[in-house]
Amino acid sequence: MNTNKPSRFPLFLLGLVLGILGAIFLPGYVRPYIPQWVMGKTIVVKGTVAAKQKKEDVLLLTVDTPEGALLATFKRKVDEINLLINEKDSIEFTLPKYSPFIDDPKIIRVVKEQQAAPAPAPLEQPKEQGTKEVKPRRQEKPPAAAPAQGATEMKPPAAASAPSATVNKPPAAEVR
Repeated sequence: MNTNKPSRFPLFLLGLVLGILGAIFLPGYVRPYIPQWVMGKTIVVKGTVAAKQKKEDVLLLTVDTPEGALLATFKRKVDEINLLINEKDSIEFTLPKYSPFIDDPKIIRVVKEQQAAPAPAPLEQPKEQGTKEVKPRRQEKPPAAAPAQGATEMKPPAAASAPSATVNKPPAAEVR
């Protein structure tokens, strides 16, 4: 009466191991895809970022909230969050319950710090000028390098340095 039935014990152990590992690792991966009403009650925490520090692949934010200060640690999307959030910004995120140390909270909203707007400069009245068109002056060439020893020294032409050399001409009439 020796029957060759396969043992059920290895199958039981495999199911037990998969169940334990699933309970540990799966909620972090499945939570973003589950609707909010299924997850249960969460609280919205509002606060101001007091300090920000990036260490390797981790971003640490110290947030001052009405309930107290908390430290938010971000391990995913570190570069994106680092660009988005600065010190003194207002931030809102959801938590299952308030705790001083939180990992990868879901950010709902970020409100940038309101910087004081600079006072507008008083408008200056443009000075009235005649109808003459002013042509831009030519830039003078920079002086040449110092001549070598024994070379004769050249003087720049007098017409280029004299202010009376440029003459303002009235604009030409347009042809239609």
